[in-house]
Formats: sequence, C-alpha cells, structure tokens
Amino acid sequence: MITINIVGLRDGNHPFMIDTDVSQIPELASEFIGMVHTEGVLRKVSSRYTLVADVSGTARLVCDRSLEEFDEPITAVIDLDFVVDHELAAQQRGRISELDDEEVRGIREEDKVIDLTEDVRQVLTVAIPFRRVAPAYRDKELEDIHPVIKGNDATDRIEPEMVDDRWAALAKLKRQ
Repeated sequence: MITINIVGLRDGNHPFMIDTDVSQIPELASEFIGMVHTEGVLRKVSSRYTLVADVSGTARLVCDRSLEEFDEPITAVIDLDFVVDHELAAQQRGRISELDDEEVRGIREEDKVIDLTEDVRQVLTVAIPFRRVAPAYRDKELEDIHPVIKGNDATDRIEPEMVDDRWAALAKLKRQ
C-alpha cells in the first residue's frame, strides 16, 4: 500500500518519497516489475490537502516489431485534492476507483493516512504505451527490421501452399 501519514501534520508543504514493491499494489498490471517510486509534495492548508506527485515504475513489455522483451520506464503525475468532510467521505467510501482526478476526495477527521494505492495503480496502468516498440527499433521502418517484406505489394505476394485439402474450397472464395 502507498500511504502518507497525516497525523499531527501542520499547515505547509510536506515533501514525501515512497518506494513500494509492485506486489504490494493490488491489481497492478502484470507488466510492472521491481519497485514503484512515488515522490511529491503534500500541502496542507486548514482542512484541505493538495497532493502533487510523480510516479515511476518499470514495465517489462514485448516489442510489437521484434517480439523481444524490453524494460520501459513508465512515469505519470498525480494531482489530487482532499478535504476533511465526513459526509463526502461516506459518499465516496467503496468507490475510490470510480473517482475522477479532478474530484475532491473526502477524508474523515479520524483518518490517519491518505491512501494513494488505487490512484497510483490507475495512473501507471493508463501510462503503459499502446504501441510497444523496443528502443532499438523506434527510429527504424518495419521493412528495415524485417527485410523479407521489402518490395512485397499486392502483385508480388506469394500464395501460401495448401497444407490440408479440406480448406481448398475456402481458397476459391478468397477475393482477388
């Protein structure tokens, strides 16, 4: 869990740094390995807390172009507001994962910590790149990586041999 202790916290800025093993973050994407580093500032003004933090971790991904595994640093920013409000905290209890980043989160006076675990999980999961290309292949064209596809166009394509004659009828249906 990723928590920040708020017991006896005075008004002002309070820097924090938390390192958490990925196994301690429930339902974190399986691509993440090692530690998740959360570093930022918690600002307290009266009964309001504002948190701004950088979150970073390492994801082990499979390259879409070469099928090689590679480690990719993933970073994200969390910017959250909390207010001591029993009623708001009661309304939000149990649905933290549904809250938007812009929503003010309610905490109770008796709360001793602010739990960032779900927020960290969400921002890291969303920060995983859709296109997973290893650093060695990012500035190369697909034809440079796989020269066998160079020069192949619709007229040059080699028809695959039929392995099983049961599929011969389907080959006749193929558009030309």
